[in-house]
Amino acid sequence: MTKSLDRWLPSLTLACWSGILLYFHWTGRLAAFLHPAFRPGVLVAGMVLLVFAIGSAMGGGVEECCDEDGCVHPVTRFTLGKMLTFAVLFLPLVLAFSTSHDGFGLVAIANRGVVMDASGIVAQPTSPHTVSQPAGQPGLTTPYVEPPLPTNGANSTTDSTPATTNTGTPDQFVPKTKSGNIAASVIDLLYAAQDRSLRGDFEGKTVEVVGQLMGPKVATSHGARMKVVRMFMTCCAADAKPIAALVELPGAAQSTEIPELSWVRIVGKPAFPMEGGRTIAVLRADSIGVTEPPEETMLY
Repeated sequence: MTKSLDRWLPSLTLACWSGILLYFHWTGRLAAFLHPAFRPGVLVAGMVLLVFAIGSAMGGGVEECCDEDGCVHPVTRFTLGKMLTFAVLFLPLVLAFSTSHDGFGLVAIANRGVVMDASGIVAQPTSPHTVSQPAGQPGLTTPYVEPPLPTNGANSTTDSTPATTNTGTPDQFVPKTKSGNIAASVIDLLYAAQDRSLRGDFEGKTVEVVGQLMGPKVATSHGARMKVVRMFMTCCAADAKPIAALVELPGAAQSTEIPELSWVRIVGKPAFPMEGGRTIAVLRADSIGVTEPPEETMLY
């Protein structure tokens, strides 16, 4: 019995750890816990553990390192001790695997503190016109555009110049949704509230924002306000923080109760009023509806 445990328990432990890591990677659940830059390491670790598990099983188990005179780890000399060691390594992992949720609840978000100012976000944009976006989704940027080359033609410089927004951003670089609206995120609105040049990319334009709706609902002179929230991750779920912009609900939405933290798609026009001595971002919604979560639920 003891020899069988010596051979198979180490392999089983390694295989279980490998299986859980590979499961999270291949099913996409890892996206809720880890930044994309670190996810390949999980795949590598899972494969390495699997190789070790196979090697341990084929190698016949662990060599006996104790003798009759004594043993530095007497617990593992007995069957019960070996099973206890396996349980200590295996059960916590299985418990975490079976009870973990791929998202944050209201209590967790409230305890982490909702950030509604760009100064509270650790990662700043690389330039005044570059805003972070979730992986796989377009970002609203104002890239540097080479000026047209000098030419002798009187009209040749204007005919080929793309149309621009208020800040000089070529329209072809502004991300659009299928309906033709500007695709924006919560973090875009927060940065625009802090940067006058970015506001020109939004003011007077219709945008679409996807996020989670969060209360409480507050009545104002312009309409009821709630928050649209996304989680911002720098490294992993441990450092994720909720960031939010205010949403002024349209008349139809005020009478329609959408459960808190539901994923919604909001179509409306951003505004940047001065309140409480600072400029804030408010999305004045024309419509709001429940939608499926994006492929990447986190912002990075």
